[in-house]
Amino acid sequence: MKYLSLLLLPLLLLTACGGREEAKIETRTRAIRYGVVTTDDGNTTQTYTGVATAAGETPLSFRVSGTIRTLPVKLGEQVKKGQLIATIDPADLQVQSSQSRAQYEASQAQVQSAETQLVAARAAYERTTRLYESNSVSLSDFEQARSQFQNAQAQVEAAKSQLNASGAQVRAAQNQVSYTRLTAPFDGVITTLNAEANEFAGSGKVIVTLSTETDPEVQVNLPESRIGAVYTGMKVDIDFSALPGQQHRGEVVEVAYASGDAPSYPVKIRIFDAPATIRPGMAASVQFTFADSRAAGNLLLTPIESVTEGPTDKFVYLLTPSDSGNTYVAYKKTITIGELHQRGFEVKTGLKAGDKVATAGLKQLLDGMEVRLLE
Repeated sequence: MKYLSLLLLPLLLLTACGGREEAKIETRTRAIRYGVVTTDDGNTTQTYTGVATAAGETPLSFRVSGTIRTLPVKLGEQVKKGQLIATIDPADLQVQSSQSRAQYEASQAQVQSAETQLVAARAAYERTTRLYESNSVSLSDFEQARSQFQNAQAQVEAAKSQLNASGAQVRAAQNQVSYTRLTAPFDGVITTLNAEANEFAGSGKVIVTLSTETDPEVQVNLPESRIGAVYTGMKVDIDFSALPGQQHRGEVVEVAYASGDAPSYPVKIRIFDAPATIRPGMAASVQFTFADSRAAGNLLLTPIESVTEGPTDKFVYLLTPSDSGNTYVAYKKTITIGELHQRGFEVKTGLKAGDKVATAGLKQLLDGMEVRLLE
């Protein structure tokens, strides 16, 4: 019996140790994720991509066709208003201008000749009229003199009309010659260059694009679900991927009424105090803040993942600090929720701002279970 007791002693000790280990496992606290009940004004934010554009951007082209003779500007060059951009060969147009000038001078000579004939016809008519009144000439002679006078008047009017038409042709031909010079309509920078010297340029072909250097804007397209909430004067936040760490404020200045061919609506935004580092073509992220029409004042919101639906009500696991202060106790808490918002469910009753609630592993939780929080 003594030897049997000695043999059983290690077994009893091992069993006792195993029991303590099992008890230790049973009392181990579960690690869970959690969220915090917060207040919110009901506004939601949404970010859309856009592109920076110049406030003023004009494609420049010739109004006449011809071979480009000079193109003194370069891509990215800054130019002043009135500075020469390009010229085309004006030789043919100068010939036409000379021809129209010659026609104009010929019309002037015709007017002078017609006026001389009118003076003679008027004198003859006046003389014949006096003779007719004294019965010195016949009625047919009087009518002939009158007809010649009227014809002379008509010829003067016709010559003057021809002179006016010739003058208009001269001015048009001179304009055509002046159109062979392309100049900058405002101060700016050459952002595109689409031609080269000695190249034939048709009328209307874009030679360069001139953009303003100041007050850049951002063009962004919004879907139909959001365009109704955008208005002129709306403030936005703007980030450029090419300029990290810089955020800019802006204001909506144009909102398209129609979408056109695309399923989105163009919106133009002016940038406040835009730095010179912002260039046309830079990609931009524009953050809009939309007011939620369902919100009335501050909302109390709990994370969407924290809400569980029971047979008769909805509840969360409210996390309360334990007596030790190192862990929390999960208590089942019935709540009343309202509308779903972007940041969670509206809480009407059962919680307050700052409460911690479990957001993961809810099916494994029990009322009164001790847990520790995962940061």
